Amino acid sequence: MLHPGTRAYPLWGMLAALAGFVALQAVAVLRAGVFEYPLDDVYIHLAMASNMAHGTYGVNAGEAASASSSILYPVLLMPFPNTEVQRLLPLFWNTLAVAGCGWVWGRIAQEAGLSGIYGAVVAVAAPIYLNMSGVGYTGMEAAPHMLASLLIVLGLWRALTGRGVAPWLILAAIAAPLLRYEGLALALTASAALFFDGERRAAALIAVGAIGGVLAFSLFLVGLGLDPLPNSVLAKSAGLDPQDGSALRLLIRFIINVTDIAKPAGAIIGGLVAAVLLFLLAFPALRRGATVWLLAVVALSALGHLALGKIGWMHRYEPYLLASLIGAILLAATAVSGVPRKILRGTAIVAGLAAGLAYLPGLWGVYTWNPRAIHLQQAQMARFAQDYLKVPVAVNDLGRVAWGNPDYVLDIWGLGSAEARKIRFGPVRPAPGWAAALAAEHGVRAAMIYDDWFGTAAGPDWVRTGALGVKNERGDLGGWVVALYATDPNYADEMRAQLEKFAPSLPKDAVLMLEPEVKS
Repeated sequence: MLHPGTRAYPLWGMLAALAGFVALQAVAVLRAGVFEYPLDDVYIHLAMASNMAHGTYGVNAGEAASASSSILYPVLLMPFPNTEVQRLLPLFWNTLAVAGCGWVWGRIAQEAGLSGIYGAVVAVAAPIYLNMSGVGYTGMEAAPHMLASLLIVLGLWRALTGRGVAPWLILAAIAAPLLRYEGLALALTASAALFFDGERRAAALIAVGAIGGVLAFSLFLVGLGLDPLPNSVLAKSAGLDPQDGSALRLLIRFIINVTDIAKPAGAIIGGLVAAVLLFLLAFPALRRGATVWLLAVVALSALGHLALGKIGWMHRYEPYLLASLIGAILLAATAVSGVPRKILRGTAIVAGLAAGLAYLPGLWGVYTWNPRAIHLQQAQMARFAQDYLKVPVAVNDLGRVAWGNPDYVLDIWGLGSAEARKIRFGPVRPAPGWAAALAAEHGVRAAMIYDDWFGTAAGPDWVRTGALGVKNERGDLGGWVVALYATDPNYADEMRAQLEKFAPSLPKDAVLMLEPEVKS
């Protein structure tokens, strides 16, 4: 039975999460002078969604490509393609998801039997410390995925404690891997827990729905002539040597994730998994009934993420796990009393505070500047490509340039181009100038790339016509100077002329540096 003083926890959690979300957006708008997302990746989803609405699964009309790491998220962004209304859909869906995360967290605090000042603080502070507001701020699918994960934790606890399987638990478990592939771990371990608890029908529905959805999407990709996993997943997981054995790659990824000082959330997750194991060994009451299943589900899912997933990059990949682990520990604490309960609750509080220390300084001190950086760099690249050049271009930051662009955009990073990905991450190091052949194949006339990343990819006859820079560099971008190339020497004069027309329209703090014309 819920404590009567906790009825407002869901509302408090929702308001706290939304307050943090609104505050982040407000500060970002003040710093950028416009509304902008903090990641160019949002526009990759929007570009995919726009082309899906017109019959192409890809970022270029008529060419199949799997640039989105989420199966479901681009579908949610399909209405009103290539309009300002569509551009605001990520903000709309993330507002709902952030509100939902805060509400469900408040319900978990209720179910955990928290009350008084302690309970109120947990209900209100955790949505901020666990970065619920921050994952929504990114504009990506991370906040909807976090909401699905918290619903799984809450729904599984209610089912395992004899209150039946709610339909929303089944829907959340099926939706989780459709939002992010990492959701498979939580969905399938929850399905196994329900199966062994006697809820065979619900377990089967979750397993068939989760696995079936992912397999159906893989078959869809293969039918388009693509790899069974999205380019974005393959490209972002290819940083380790592809010739190493798979077991070694998993071990290396695990070690990196739990020891990277720059990304302490991985160490916090690893510490919580170790704490769960110690609790199960030390407190026999936790090894019975609902608590052992719930703790096993979240701990195994966390181990899977540490071995296969990523930590960091605007604090968006792993907060769903931190919230799930801490929520599960608080719920499990109801099975014990006295000192054991204090230990479990104390662990949850310490982990939450550690998460806040890991997330909040970077979020407020660095990432609230990212919309300004995106506006001064990627948004200006998009304007130059679409309003001035109006020809096929090559880029290494795909989204903003591709969204709403009727001309071809070649992604030499590899998210929107399987050809580029296979060259970059193949067993043989690509030769200098490797992007030239791809550019020629697709009729690319200009390239806008980071020289630090892709200078060696440029063709030997590419002509550097200028560079786009940013004054007062603040935020976190892949690079602060974008090199501007004519990929055809005969196009260099025309590109310089367009740059001269473009220069007066640049916003304050965006700097265009023209290269002097080389006379033959």
